[in-house]
Amino acid sequence: MLNQKLSVVIPCLNEGKTIYENIKKINIYLSGRIGSFEIIAVNDGSFDNTLAELQRTQKEVPIKIVNATENSGKGKAVRDGILSASDESEIVMFLDADLGIPVEELEKFLEELKKGADIVIASRFVPGFKVTRPVLWYRKIMEKIFRFLRKVILNSWKVEDTQCGFKVFKKTIAKKIFGMATIERFAFDSEIIFIAKKFGYIIKELPITLQNPKKSSVRILLDPINMFFALIKIRLYDMLGKYKWK
Repeated sequence: MLNQKLSVVIPCLNEGKTIYENIKKINIYLSGRIGSFEIIAVNDGSFDNTLAELQRTQKEVPIKIVNATENSGKGKAVRDGILSASDESEIVMFLDADLGIPVEELEKFLEELKKGADIVIASRFVPGFKVTRPVLWYRKIMEKIFRFLRKVILNSWKVEDTQCGFKVFKKTIAKKIFGMATIERFAFDSEIIFIAKKFGYIIKELPITLQNPKKSSVRILLDPINMFFALIKIRLYDMLGKYKWK
């Protein structure tokens, strides 16, 4: 059992149908394996009953709710959650609310932190990766294009996958990195990993079992354009010296 305190951040956008049951699953899993933990659910201006379901969950599971009245993006939701983590926490992570990557993957991530990694991230492009439901065809094309552009624009050839929604950090490092982060939507992971590499933190990629969602919130035309300009913004901000400790 882990003796360090863990903070688990769950960004939520229109997850009203499943968030109650999924947080209960997360809580049950953690209760048997983690000595001390907190669950932070961040409602990113959902248009459905997500907030009401989080409040219902809170009556049964001791979760912290961070509520944004307007949708700002997954990046900002994750950042707000991590920056609100308890001062007592030594490890912080985030995972997707739909549990596309099961919370049961966590134990091997914690082992890598013990071995010396500063950040451990899920990856679809390392040996051992398994998928139980294929990715939607258009998302597969978008992922390949974005991965290539990210490596070229950010000169990031050693990290194979930045975009999986399951990442575990030493808390002090996470707060430093997210304190500098600027990207609020889907490309935020690329910025986080870029900053981490820039300051020499040890990043370990691990294969996971992935169940891709039947539906996707990715906008097939608008989001690829936004992600491209986000990569340009990251490179520009680095050239301008924006990424500094605060």
